[in-house]
Amino acid sequence: MKVYYDKDADLNLIKKLNVAIVGYGSQGHAHAANLKESGVNVTVALRKGGASWDKAKSAGHNVLEINEAVKNADVVMLLIPDETMPQIFHQEVAPFLKKNAVLAFAHGFNIHYNQIIPREDLDVIMIAPKGPGHTVRSEYLKGGGVPTLIAIYQNNLAKLKTSRCHMQQQMEGPKAASLKQISVKKLKLIYLENKLFYAAAPLNWLKQVLKH
Repeated sequence: MKVYYDKDADLNLIKKLNVAIVGYGSQGHAHAANLKESGVNVTVALRKGGASWDKAKSAGHNVLEINEAVKNADVVMLLIPDETMPQIFHQEVAPFLKKNAVLAFAHGFNIHYNQIIPREDLDVIMIAPKGPGHTVRSEYLKGGGVPTLIAIYQNNLAKLKTSRCHMQQQMEGPKAASLKQISVKKLKLIYLENKLFYAAAPLNWLKQVLKH
């Protein structure tokens, strides 16, 4: 297992990038707040008039509609429910992604099952905190972090290799954030480790997923 720590990261690299966080739920609000407070230029991408729009605005975030936020983003982190992600991605994200942008996920489901097939020019990564959003946030506020798994699905820009670690470190906390390099073939197992998925997923749909 390859583990990265503070000494492995140059935090200035992520500070040079524009980051769009799509979604403002459990993980989205935590990632957005942690990145912003770490000095990163963050935009929260939401559908105008949705329940989270005013919440994100009240928290002091720059909030734009999804397509507008994506246009200017070097890194786009999708933190919306897996079952609605493909439609939103194809309609409001994919047509507006910059060339050579970084597309990031917190679960591997939609990539593993080809619900989302990214353009070849994109870097595609997974940053999966091993804890719910409120823990990601509370540990950051304590000056710590949560263990985090990462995977690289497409790696087109070598110069961004280290910035992935820096983004994770900024989001999850500056202290001892551990990362495990894995193959994309293991994304299914990581995704299914999330007990919240078992609790929320329709049973028949889950059975179909587990057959593959």
